[in-house]
Amino acid sequence: ELELLPFSAILMTYECGMRFLGDYIDGDNYFAVARSMHNLDRARTQFRLVAEMEQYFGIH
Repeated sequence: ELELLPFSAILMTYECGMRFLGDYIDGDNYFAVARSMHNLDRARTQFRLVAEMEQYFGIH
């Protein structure tokens, strides 16, 4: 279980990014937004974090 913790963190972050992206595509109905394209920016941030974690943990 311990060796899967890094992968789990990446997976959860990716899932969150997909949910933000899906909500953006669907018209921002689920997550509250403060401005236009807020959920798209959130998704991009999550995907950037996924890439950084993959690099840090050496997971591709």
